[in-house]
Amino acid sequence: MVGPIRLVALAPRTEWKLANGLCVVLVSDQRAPLVSASIAVQGGESALPAEDAGLAAAMAELLTDGTATKTSKQISDAAELFGGSLVGEATPDAFVVEASALSDKAEAMFSLLAEVVRAPSFPAAEVALRKANMREELSADRAESDFLASVVFYKKVFAGHPYAVTAPTNESIERITRDRVVAAHQRLFTPRGSVLLLVGDIGLAQAQAAAQKHFGSWKGGAPAADAPAVLTPRTERTVYLLDRPQSSQVSYVLGNLAVREDNPAYFDLLVLNGVLGGSFSSRLVRDIRETKGYTYNISSRLEHRRTGSLIRIRTPVRTEVAGDALRDILGHLNGIRDSEPSAEEVAQAKAYLAGSFARRMETQEGLAEALLHQKLLRLPADFYDTYVDRVSAVTPASARKAAQTFLRPDEMTVVAVGDAAKLKGTLSTFTKKPVVSVGVDGD
Repeated sequence: MVGPIRLVALAPRTEWKLANGLCVVLVSDQRAPLVSASIAVQGGESALPAEDAGLAAAMAELLTDGTATKTSKQISDAAELFGGSLVGEATPDAFVVEASALSDKAEAMFSLLAEVVRAPSFPAAEVALRKANMREELSADRAESDFLASVVFYKKVFAGHPYAVTAPTNESIERITRDRVVAAHQRLFTPRGSVLLLVGDIGLAQAQAAAQKHFGSWKGGAPAADAPAVLTPRTERTVYLLDRPQSSQVSYVLGNLAVREDNPAYFDLLVLNGVLGGSFSSRLVRDIRETKGYTYNISSRLEHRRTGSLIRIRTPVRTEVAGDALRDILGHLNGIRDSEPSAEEVAQAKAYLAGSFARRMETQEGLAEALLHQKLLRLPADFYDTYVDRVSAVTPASARKAAQTFLRPDEMTVVAVGDAAKLKGTLSTFTKKPVVSVGVDGD
C-alpha cells in the first residue's frame, strides 16, 4: 500500500544582479553553521570544438591549481582552513566552481572562490600534470565497457551536435596547452550570464556585501552562446557495435531524444519513467533483473541539457542472453506504450519521486544543486516549488500518453559493447539496416 505523498515547501529565495551582469541567488538556511557558494559560468563543454574535447574539463580542474599569489597546495590548504572544499568542473552547458565553509569562515571562502574564478594562473607544470593524468584516466576508462558504450551512445544520439562529445581522445589531450587553456578562460569566464548561488547560514546584508566585494569589479565580454537546438530525431532504429573480443558480457545503452523539463507533458514522462525503469520497483528491474536474472543492474533515466533532453536505458548482460535481454527490453518499451500502467504502479512511482525529492531538498547540497540546475537550464522560477504537485497530478492515462509520444523504440539509438563475433548476428535481427561497427571514440 502506497502512503500519502509528502508536500515540500522550499525556502524562499532572493535574487538580484550586480552592475556587471552577475546574477546572485540567496537561500538563507540557519539549520547548520554552513555556507555553500557556487559560481556557474555559461558555456561549458559545448562551447569548445570537438577537436578540443577535454579542454573544458582540464580548465575547470586547473582553476584550483594556482593563482598569482597561491600554489595548488596553498589553495588546498586554505580550503581546509575554512572547514570546507573548493572544486571546479565542466558540464555540457557551464563551468561550475563550488565552495563550502563553516559560516564563521565564509569571508575566507568568498575570497578564495573569487581568486580562482577570476585570476587563475594555470601554471605550466600543473597543465602538464593534468594532461598526464588525463591520459591515464582515459586509458583506465576505456577498459570499462560501460564507459565505451556511453561515449558511443552520446556520439550517435546527439550526432553532429556539441553535446555528442563526452570524452577526450588521445589526440585532443595532446592539443591541450597552457596557451589554449588561458585563451579559453579569457573568452568564456565573464560575469554576464553567470550565476552566483549562495545557500546556508548567511543573511541578505552579508550576502550582498560579499557578492559586491568579491565579484563586483569582475569584468568580461559577452557570455558564450547557447548550444544550438538538437537535431531532428531519428526515423529508424540503428544498432552500433563496439568489438571487445572474448568479453563475457555486453554493455547496452539505448534511448532517444525526449523533452525539456518545462514541457507541459514532462511530469507525465517522469512518472512513466519511474514505472519503466527509474526505481527499484520498476518493470525493467523486476523482470530483467529479478525474474530473468539477465543482469544485476538495469535502469532508465531522463537526462537534460539546455537545448536537448533524452531518455536512456543502460544495462550490462551476459553475452549468452544478449539477444533475449534486448528483445525483452524493447518488449517492455512497446508494452508500456500499448496499455496504461496500473494505478498501483503509477502511485508507487509518484511516491518514490516525491520522497526522493523531499530528501534531496532537506540538504544544502541537494537544494543548491537543484536551484543551480533550474537557473542554468532556464526553468521557471517555481519549477521546484510546484514539483510535488505536478508529480501528484499524473494519471495512468497521462503516463501512457507520454509513453506513446516520447518513447520511440523503433527509432532508438542502440549501442552494444561486447564480443562482435558472438553478437553481430543476434543484433542484426533488431535493425532493418546493417549493424554499424564503431571504434572507442564512437567513429
